[in-house]
Amino acid sequence: MKKCMLIENPNSGDGKNDEFMEKLKEKLQDEFDEIIDKKTQKENDGENFAKTACEEKFDSIFVVGGDGTFNEVINGVSKMDCRPKIGLLPGGTNNTYMQLIGGSNDLCEAIEKLSFEKTKKVDIGKCNDTYFSYYVCFGKLIEATTSTDSKEKEKLGGFAYVKNVLKTLPKDETVDIKIEYEDKSFECKASLVYVMTVNKIGNLEFSKDKADLSDGYLNVFVMTDEGIMSKVDAAKDMLFGKVDENENIKSFTCKKLSIKNLEDKKIELDMDGELNEQLPCQIEILEKYVEIYMPKNN
Repeated sequence: MKKCMLIENPNSGDGKNDEFMEKLKEKLQDEFDEIIDKKTQKENDGENFAKTACEEKFDSIFVVGGDGTFNEVINGVSKMDCRPKIGLLPGGTNNTYMQLIGGSNDLCEAIEKLSFEKTKKVDIGKCNDTYFSYYVCFGKLIEATTSTDSKEKEKLGGFAYVKNVLKTLPKDETVDIKIEYEDKSFECKASLVYVMTVNKIGNLEFSKDKADLSDGYLNVFVMTDEGIMSKVDAAKDMLFGKVDENENIKSFTCKKLSIKNLEDKKIELDMDGELNEQLPCQIEILEKYVEIYMPKNN
């Protein structure tokens, strides 16, 4: 008997998802004999529900929520030996992982494109004792990269990012860090650090180098502190995939790295959009660790 768990964040999507949930359940009933419906009410509910699905050997977990809910489910599944397949449907304000797999940010359309036939085993990142679906980062300039949406980019081009970087600069602060990976190490004063399982966030591509959700490598981008205009230029180049052309951005790939804070101040880490863990940290890639359903036509 095939069974699946449906994990929904009822507070995501401004509470407008109810009308589509019955449609989703009808579709799941064509594929599964039993559907267990769970709604998150508090922090870590998604993780705990996912652990239960693993322990009871469910075939699949379907998540309706944003990046935060997906991150919780990833943390629940990744800690277990038996890991059900995961289907992701957009239910939140930020659904950047959906963009990475070529899915729609419209819940109704995503349900229509949901396919049970094609899956893909994807890499997962681990930072200290916490897992992430595709990125961990720190630095005040993160706000400039995440607050620039695709419509603003199309309308204003590079000026959209310059505008948001300039808005964020007064809050910018740097930190002296040491990064070690493979047989290499370096120290620098960093404004922004991204460690990702791919080379982009949603549809914002940092580098033109080919990267895939299952290539087994971490993609690392470090913006060093070289003055205000250099930061503006570096942020723009990072967001337009020109990191190789900017001397103030260090970029490399690896399978494991450590980042140490050389200063006496607390540096929190943003993991998939949620604050979790802090420096120092050990980060590694877990190759093809979780199997996800891919939308039709991908």
